[in-house]
Amino acid sequence: MSVLKVKTTEKILTVLLLLIAVGALTIHPAQEVSMTTLGGDKVDTFFNIVSYSILFYFILSYWKGFVYVITKSPLQFFFLAIVIFSILWSEDLSSTLKDIKGLIRIYFIAIYLAMRYPLREQMRLIAWALGVAALLSMTFSAFIPGYIHTSPELRDMWSGIYGHKNELGYMMNWSAGVFLHLALSSYRYRWLMWALCGLSICLIILTRSTTSLTILLTMILLLPFYQSFKKTNYKLQVIMITSALMLLIIFSILLINNVETVVGTSGKDLTLNGRSDLWELVIPKVLDKPWLGYGYSGFWTSNAASNLRATYDWASNAHNGFLQLLLELGFLGFLTFAAGFIRFFVMALTRLVTVAKKPEDYWAMQMLIIIVIVNFSEARLLTPGWNWLMYLTTSLSLTLSFQRTAIYK
Repeated sequence: MSVLKVKTTEKILTVLLLLIAVGALTIHPAQEVSMTTLGGDKVDTFFNIVSYSILFYFILSYWKGFVYVITKSPLQFFFLAIVIFSILWSEDLSSTLKDIKGLIRIYFIAIYLAMRYPLREQMRLIAWALGVAALLSMTFSAFIPGYIHTSPELRDMWSGIYGHKNELGYMMNWSAGVFLHLALSSYRYRWLMWALCGLSICLIILTRSTTSLTILLTMILLLPFYQSFKKTNYKLQVIMITSALMLLIIFSILLINNVETVVGTSGKDLTLNGRSDLWELVIPKVLDKPWLGYGYSGFWTSNAASNLRATYDWASNAHNGFLQLLLELGFLGFLTFAAGFIRFFVMALTRLVTVAKKPEDYWAMQMLIIIVIVNFSEARLLTPGWNWLMYLTTSLSLTLSFQRTAIYK
């Protein structure tokens, strides 16, 4: 299946769909000011209707393409089937039904993007959406009251249009990453790419989010590694990958064993703001229902989580994406996801070695870095939002790209 030329009208609809997905059109004041969208819940409802309408139009227009992509990516489809069938054993059916709709929508948006646009073109469309989000966040926080935190624990930290400083920092990671790779790869409008990259980095600094800064520095430091990696022969590449994995494992073990020392020296709470204590209580809950879990979005509002909520009233999730996945879908869901994740990693690595010509071609691998680091301390892995959309879209795009290459060989 080849990637076809896309008409301007369709591209405009695609950008609108991405603007809604990135949250640029549903503006949230700082959470202590208001928990509702600027303009009220009707704004959320309106843009939800717009999003579903555009997606429905795309499905009607390219239904054969949707079927084709589904059949060529059975792992993702099987994983979604597990999520849907978790309705049968969910501890909180209403929450499961409510959140599954959003996850199904993300799945079809990802199929559409993978089907209609190559990865390089996707980056440019994503850049439009993230650039608008960055500009709006800077404007609202700089000039309009209510978009910078005022609560004692978060005072003067910027929240932009996202309501919380962690959410702004997270989205600006994606923005800074996309514009950095495009600026290093393109000659056209390079000054604009650098300007928006700089703006995104400024917003990350203003959030004071340690995780976001860690992700940003990791992406930047990996760029020369990718470049040198391509210039080595196959045997050296294997040695470099093995060494990198060993160092990552050793670093992770040292971090876990010395978490109090490492975090304490940075002025943070000695238990990652209580997360490590929470994880100790979550693991037995996982082992209570190890194979199927409590159902998608079915644990934290159920009676099974009452003791956890009483102990940690701030915990509405596991604050770790991989633990959250184990809680909701058990080892069946986790192993299915892991199989897809490993496949994604192998395809991204193969693209890095055999296809990459410019820094923008490193983006698939960089995306995995963002996802892993973020989900160490936040549960964003399987939420119906930007993280899952980018993961699915890129995974499906790599699958189609490699299948097209195999056909033409």
